[in-house]
Amino acid sequence: MNKRPNILLLMTDQQRYDSPGYSRSDGFSDTPNLDQLAASGVIFDHAYSSDTACIPARSSLMTGLLPHRVPTGGLRPRAQTSSGKALREGYWTIAHALRDAGYRTGLFGKMHFAPIRAQHGFDVMQTCEHLPAGYDPKEQDDYRRWILATGRDDLRFVRPGVPRVFPYAAEYHPTQWITRHAASFCSASNAGEAPWFAVVSYTDPHTPYSPPEPYASMFRPDQQQLPDAGMESNCGLPWPFSEITQPKPPGTFFSPVRVDQHSEEHLRKVLAAIRAGIKHVDDAIGQLLAQIDLETTLVVFLSDHGDFGGHRGFLGKIPWLPFDDLARVPFFFAGTGVAGGRRVSAPVQNFDYVATVLDRVGIPLPCADMESATLAPVLAGGPAEENRAVFCGTMEGTPMLRRGAFKHIWHSIADVHILYNLEQDPGETNNLAEDPAYRQLLKDNVAELRQILARPVPQLWWKG
Repeated sequence: MNKRPNILLLMTDQQRYDSPGYSRSDGFSDTPNLDQLAASGVIFDHAYSSDTACIPARSSLMTGLLPHRVPTGGLRPRAQTSSGKALREGYWTIAHALRDAGYRTGLFGKMHFAPIRAQHGFDVMQTCEHLPAGYDPKEQDDYRRWILATGRDDLRFVRPGVPRVFPYAAEYHPTQWITRHAASFCSASNAGEAPWFAVVSYTDPHTPYSPPEPYASMFRPDQQQLPDAGMESNCGLPWPFSEITQPKPPGTFFSPVRVDQHSEEHLRKVLAAIRAGIKHVDDAIGQLLAQIDLETTLVVFLSDHGDFGGHRGFLGKIPWLPFDDLARVPFFFAGTGVAGGRRVSAPVQNFDYVATVLDRVGIPLPCADMESATLAPVLAGGPAEENRAVFCGTMEGTPMLRRGAFKHIWHSIADVHILYNLEQDPGETNNLAEDPAYRQLLKDNVAELRQILARPVPQLWWKG
């Protein structure tokens, strides 16, 4: 038996922390395969992404660093877009480190690299992105090349915010395409002597809301449970936070999608499509896991960030404020070396998987001040650090710090604060920042945030 574990990283795109069955409060589950896997592993109930937007969050997942410390600019831009935040080619990544250590590495699905096939340490890449924004118009991902070659249209970019049924058989859907390529890689790698590292990054439940049948018919819009609280949740937000929630003129770049700008039927259709996409991914993961030996494989499941899903009166991920709707994500480990059947309430970062995998494999961290922290002792049955600070949104001008029950969002330009006690106020509606009792806490948090934001980009250029 190979002493070094295989590593399987399963990712979804823009999935709420409370959407898997093991985290739902209503007793329903759309994720039986993930539920079973999570029950055998260690679930981190308060895991936070490094950012509320895809690109910086994914750069952290590749490097173990907060996004403001990651070198960017590897894109050939056609316009000034957020894709310019993509990880620069040639920088250190966990894939580079594992490949240098003898691992066979593969990436399947979406990672928002720029250019799409940027070399970040993967021997095999089968790419399936979401949006063409920011990429060279001539650049195509592998899924688009394939679907067009079958004589079918690539409909991902046609009115992506409008729910609709995928017009072809499920085998042509990105979820099935990603799974087939990942399964082929894992099967071929299992036959070899080298351990492997596979990133399987699904594009659902992010837009386009286009599940195939039979999934599209599994969830009726009129049966979807609407969020308990909407736009009224934002009433206590101080300026300029409150300004971010307001409607923008038509055509405004990155304007919030407010529930009150659409019909209730639209919201119900979106929620039904999201659940259908999650169910489809769960079934695909079940197919993939059927050929994975958990005795020799460490499995990680996470999402890059969350989704408002109608909460706070928004759809999608704009405004990019680090409320728990966006900043908190599903996250668990299972498989070899995991003392399972446990849930951990202490806050962690989803990019902690980087330091954890390196620890398990026996590779030293590339620098001493990485924000990613190993959870290997926790996976082995030890306690988690309860008083650790975790962060989100360090590139967005509204960084978040959470320690224990308290969560602090700081508008670093206006020097305005939001402070929540999440144990007493999980819905994040009661801002405590004006309470004199918390003045010192705010001061200490800002000092820590300033220190974090001042950390430079480590010089970790890959020398392979």
